Amino acid sequence: MNYQVLENFLKNKVRQGDVYVPSAIFFLLKSNGEATIEQISKLIYIFENKHDLDKYKMLVENFVIVMLNDYSLIRKKDNTIKLNTWPISKEEIDSLIHLTYKISNGFFRNLDSKKAA
Repeated sequence: MNYQVLENFLKNKVRQGDVYVPSAIFFLLKSNGEATIEQISKLIYIFENKHDLDKYKMLVENFVIVMLNDYSLIRKKDNTIKLNTWPISKEEIDSLIHLTYKISNGFFRNLDSKKAA
């Protein structure tokens, strides 16, 4: 059930070409369902690098976290975000990661999957 909730969200609620929400979900999946706003912001900063890190923190807090929370996919405590859809199997994680690549048009595809977490 948890997998289907996240898959449905990615397929039906996230715009094709969006990089912020898929990046956050990607990082959460690679980090056993838990990450900080700073970690997600740094991932986006490294790959997009159009703004300073503080701008990405603001985007993650005011857009990504709000959207994920609105759909009850996460819970936030202080600066830490946890997926409500956790745990899921490795095969499901791999499938969702592939979907995040597709939605973001390969935004972070070059990231070595073993080093991402």
